[in-house]
Amino acid sequence: MREAAKGSRIYVRGLNWIGDAVLSLGALQGLKAVRPDLSIAVGAPEATADVYRLSPAVDRVLPLSPRGRSPGPFTRGIRERFDLAIVLPRSFSSAFDSLFLAPRRVGFSSEGRSLLLTESLSYAAWKVQGLHQSTYYEALVREVDPRATFLPPRLAFSPEQEEKARTRLLEISPSRGPVLAVNPGAFYGRAKTWPTAHFLRLLEDLLKARPDLTVVLFSGKADRPLARALEEGIDSPRLVSLAGALSLAESAALLARCTLLLTNDSGMMHLGGAAGLPGFALFGPTDPGATGPVPGPTGRCVTVLIHKVACAPCRLRECPIDHRCMEGLSPSLVGEEILRLLPEPR
Repeated sequence: MREAAKGSRIYVRGLNWIGDAVLSLGALQGLKAVRPDLSIAVGAPEATADVYRLSPAVDRVLPLSPRGRSPGPFTRGIRERFDLAIVLPRSFSSAFDSLFLAPRRVGFSSEGRSLLLTESLSYAAWKVQGLHQSTYYEALVREVDPRATFLPPRLAFSPEQEEKARTRLLEISPSRGPVLAVNPGAFYGRAKTWPTAHFLRLLEDLLKARPDLTVVLFSGKADRPLARALEEGIDSPRLVSLAGALSLAESAALLARCTLLLTNDSGMMHLGGAAGLPGFALFGPTDPGATGPVPGPTGRCVTVLIHKVACAPCRLRECPIDHRCMEGLSPSLVGEEILRLLPEPR
């Protein structure tokens, strides 16, 4: 471990998945808090570039060219040189790309890439401890400065983004009643998604119980069919779908103005938490102890709801049996929790 020199220019190879990228912000914020002299540039793919653009800890975001179509030979289109590189992903290719960007390169040893890094941490030793993913990113920034600690991820919006979100929310809910943000999808296979029939029953019950409530559906383009099934199954003007219609930054700014979040284990779970939104995350085949929500900037945390079964967490993309971990998480239980947190009607 060697502390970075004053004023060092740091290159961070960003992550490819939204949830991972949001979690990594807590480590970068922790580093910036103890070392405001450092200049932090993040190289990120299009899918997560907006996550890093919204972080007050990141000075610049450098878009990574798609692999195979880069104007540079190995560096994904980045032509600068830095004093130090922090390689967040564990892939061989991310370490190889960083080889040409900085003389000092920090990352975890995996996929035989130790020779590409000047300082490598044992991934096997970290993994066997069964720690939360946030500690993985914290360990890397502590190689730059041992005082750095993981802080609650925080997003910062421009005045224009704030105003656009405010206007959009007024269009969605002119009565200014509570707004429940719902993310019915999840990457990494169908096993992580709560059954559509459960979502339908829950949302129907909530809209009946709270005539002042508006439900907004969020999702990426890939999950539009799930959102469409909810739209078609619930005939109510108080259910509004924005599935696939917003950019990541627009989604985050609007989430920050909603009342509660209901989501599967997904990038939206972490994005909403970093936007300061409380709510509930439905877990089944994955382990909340490893990838669950962390406290947001207000200290509040998205709460995990789970139906314990012997085979979970299996971490499988598709359930080979009856999806009991998610089927057993009843709409009535989830509804009770949501109603408990919603503000009293005015």
